[in-house]
Amino acid sequence: MLLDPTTVLFGCAGLIACAALSASFVRWPVWGIGLYTAVQLWQSQQNMRPPLRSPGLDLMPTDVLTVCLLAAALIMSVRKRGRRPRASLLVLLGLTACALMRGFGLFGVQTAGNEARTSFVQLLCVAFFVAAIPPGRNLLRVVSLIWVPAACVLSLAALLWWLNVGIGSNSDSIMVDGVLTNARPVNAAEALIIGQAALMLLCGHGFARGRALAWPLLLVVVLTQHRTVWLATGVMVTGWLVCRRRQSGSRAAALAVLGSVSVLSLLAVSLGAADQVTSSLAASSEDDTTLMWRMEGWHALVAHLDGVPEWLLGQPFGSGYDRVVDGTLVTVSPHDYYLEVLLRLGLLGLAAILVLYARAWREAGADREHGLLLRLLICSQLVYMITYSLSPEQAVIVGLLTTCAQPRSAPRPSTTQESPCLARLHSSPASPARTARI
Repeated sequence: MLLDPTTVLFGCAGLIACAALSASFVRWPVWGIGLYTAVQLWQSQQNMRPPLRSPGLDLMPTDVLTVCLLAAALIMSVRKRGRRPRASLLVLLGLTACALMRGFGLFGVQTAGNEARTSFVQLLCVAFFVAAIPPGRNLLRVVSLIWVPAACVLSLAALLWWLNVGIGSNSDSIMVDGVLTNARPVNAAEALIIGQAALMLLCGHGFARGRALAWPLLLVVVLTQHRTVWLATGVMVTGWLVCRRRQSGSRAAALAVLGSVSVLSLLAVSLGAADQVTSSLAASSEDDTTLMWRMEGWHALVAHLDGVPEWLLGQPFGSGYDRVVDGTLVTVSPHDYYLEVLLRLGLLGLAAILVLYARAWREAGADREHGLLLRLLICSQLVYMITYSLSPEQAVIVGLLTTCAQPRSAPRPSTTQESPCLARLHSSPASPARTARI
């Protein structure tokens, strides 16, 4: 088969561009995190979806970035510049590769690849890159400075949407450009980013004196009407209120803001200005048909696992999620990441992901300054995975958790350059900073 010269030229140009991107990610890892997050959110806003079945290979912008990030992570690992990745993360990558190769042989590259590309390949590769970033970078602050602007942009987009079409419940649909779509302005993954950004601001990370911005972001989370995100954000805010250090000034400010919002809400309701909002929120909170529909599908999908090998290693990618719910054939994903991991990576994969979070939770307790934020981020993802698959941008948080959670037995870093999470230097009589001043 003869290749067209134009195809060869573009192929060589693409390889050079990927090599340059990979090199830049090795040199400036923060640039890689920011670029991937921005492209992923833009791609999500544009509703770019790969076809389920196609004879060719269809690549998305994030697919190319994922390959570059994986190459950069391997380079950092080989050069021993990066951190040693967690064994649980490597097990998940290995199981995903095995299930993907089996799917290629049974169902083809396109079918198996489309099923694995976002919730497994991109998620785990990006998490591997973040976890392999060399020490000496304040990753927690970096992620906060990415998450907060992203949440503000998403909130502004939601506000413009509401001004145009109004606030709708989770069951409302509207016609946009001739296509029937849900009335909510952002999807659940984007709403979770807004909630996590609000938590980062409440915990004092991100922009200086930006804690007041957290409350409008939390209001946006409520109005987006994703019930799973409501629960995840509620767990985070409740944990922050209960577990944070006693600070009378900040506590009084929080109560003042909550009181003002409550008074304004009661005033709006009494004047009849919030009828649409309150009725919409009530419709979202009382609707249980979606949950019952999902639970029926979960029972049907578990029955597909047959034999010990499938229970241990899962089914190959491309097997699909076909099941019959209420007499209707359903082919979409199961809307439960734990079940999705069980179906594709088996009990070994499910155990690996639980061990990853368990170790991150245990080791986050050794960080007195950032442990609360890290543990609440863990809670947000664990709750979110009950009804949704982790979105690729959440891989940044997964990598952050495995990087910032330092083992208790590890020696205390002597400088800020050795700690990925340390925000400021706590000087002591024996510290290098005090010695330098003397």
